[in-house]
Amino acid sequence: MKDFNFDRLQDDIIAAAQAAFSEVLATRPSDDLCAFALYSDSGAMTVCPAMCTTGFLATKARDEPEEYLFYKYSPSEWPFEAAGAEAAFGNICKSLRDHLDLIEDDEEAFAAFRRSLMATCVQAQAQLKQTFFAKRPDDFLLLVTISDDDEPAEELLARVDRLNSSSVSEEFAAWVHTWADMAD
Repeated sequence: MKDFNFDRLQDDIIAAAQAAFSEVLATRPSDDLCAFALYSDSGAMTVCPAMCTTGFLATKARDEPEEYLFYKYSPSEWPFEAAGAEAAFGNICKSLRDHLDLIEDDEEAFAAFRRSLMATCVQAQAQLKQTFFAKRPDDFLLLVTISDDDEPAEELLARVDRLNSSSVSEEFAAWVHTWADMAD
């Protein structure tokens, strides 16, 4: 079986993420983009961007205060979910699906591929944080998640800790502890 080139994937994700963010920012200059996420699906067949605005979060805080943190940390609910750089992200998704076709029903190979995909997304976000998003405020939110799966809270916490400021990590951890069954 041919190995998947995760280094190339990381480069492709970074380029697509920059393009997506720039496209959305150019079409919505009055919106204050405050978050950027990369997300996949439980089948590891996609990588998509999502972006959130302070206006969206302010509306949720006013209209649904008890659900504010859910909306803040759920990219699939954000106003710019799967927006920007559609062709570039489409090519990324095609390469993922093509590789998954090669491993077919090999559960061990799939699990390893999915772990590597998520790690690559985290590495891409970490690089974007240091370069492309470096001038964004300290509370600019970066996420990597799986949109249609209940991920272990510990994995989510580890990613949020790695990609965000301590104040964001602390808020996220406090919220996670309200709904997750955490191991002591």
